Amino acid sequence: MVGLTIAQCVAAQSPAELERGRSLFRQALSMEVAGDWAGALSRLEQVARIKTTPQVRFHLARCKEHLGRLTEALGDYRLAEYEASQTNAVELGDIGQARQALESRVPKLVVTLSPDLAQASVELDGIALGETRLGKDIPVDPGEHQLLVRMPDGQSFVRSVSLAETAAEKVELSAPTGFVSVPTKTKVKAVPIEPAHRFETSRTSHTPTWAWVAGGVGAAGAISAAVFWYVRERAIDDLNNGCGADNVCPTSLKSTQTRGEQASIAAPVALGVGLVGLGLAAYGILAPEIKKGAPDSGLSSQLRWNVMCDQHLAGVHVAGAF
Repeated sequence: MVGLTIAQCVAAQSPAELERGRSLFRQALSMEVAGDWAGALSRLEQVARIKTTPQVRFHLARCKEHLGRLTEALGDYRLAEYEASQTNAVELGDIGQARQALESRVPKLVVTLSPDLAQASVELDGIALGETRLGKDIPVDPGEHQLLVRMPDGQSFVRSVSLAETAAEKVELSAPTGFVSVPTKTKVKAVPIEPAHRFETSRTSHTPTWAWVAGGVGAAGAISAAVFWYVRERAIDDLNNGCGADNVCPTSLKSTQTRGEQASIAAPVALGVGLVGLGLAAYGILAPEIKKGAPDSGLSSQLRWNVMCDQHLAGVHVAGAF
C-alpha cells in the first residue's frame, strides 16, 4: 500500500522539471564525494520535491546518517528498501546493507517512572511520550537529550541524559530532593452543620411552593384588574363623547358599550383574585418566620382574609338608547 500511495502521489512532471531534477541529483552526488553532506542533502530535498525514487531516498538517508541524524536516516533507509523491493531496483542490496549497519549504531533509551511520579507526563526533547512508549526502546540520536517531567499541578523538573552510538540506557525518573507535588484530587471531610447554621441557610427553603404560585396568580390578577379598569374608563369616555345630550347613541357605539360592560364586570373579579393571591403568598412567606419568633402566640391561627369589592365598582352600568 505504501508503494502504491507514493506512486500515485508522483504527478507527471514536465521535461524541463525532470531535467532540473537530474541536474540537482548529479550535484548532490558530487557533494557527497566531496564530503559536503549538508549541501548534498539540500540538493536532494529539492530533487525529492520534483520526483522521489528509491535511489533518491537512499541518498537522503546517507546524508542524514553522516550529519548525525541517525533516527531520520534509519526511517529513510527502511522506506527506500521497501520501495526498492516493490520495483526490484538495483540499489536494493546496498540499501539493505546500509540499513542493517545503521540499526546497530542507533542508541536506544528506555524511560520509566518511579511510583511517586505515577501521575506525571514526560516529554523527550519537546515530544510527549505516551504511556505506550514508557518502558519501551526509543531510538534516539547520539548526544544529549532533555527529559521534562510535568506533574498535574503544573510543577515540573528536567533531567538530562547523554547517549553515545550503540548505547542502550534505561532511565528511571524520580522526583529530585525537595520536590513536592500537590495532589490535584483531595478528599474533603464533611463538616456537620450546626443548628444555627441550618437556620440561616434554610430560611428561604421553608417557603412552600404554593405561596410562590399564589403570588404569581395574585400579581397577574392585579395587573388584569388595572387593564379592565382602563378599558372601562375608555368606553365611558367614548360613550360620553359619542352620545347626544338626549343620551341617544349611534349604532356604531354599541360594541363600545358591550366592551365597557364586560370590563366593568371583569375588573372587580380580577381585583379579587389578585388580592386573594397576594394575601395567600404573603401568608405562605411570612407565617413560618412568625411561628419561629412566637411559637406559642397562636398568631397564625388568628389570621383571616376577607376580600370585598366596592359596591359602586361592582354595580357600574353603562347605558344608552339606540
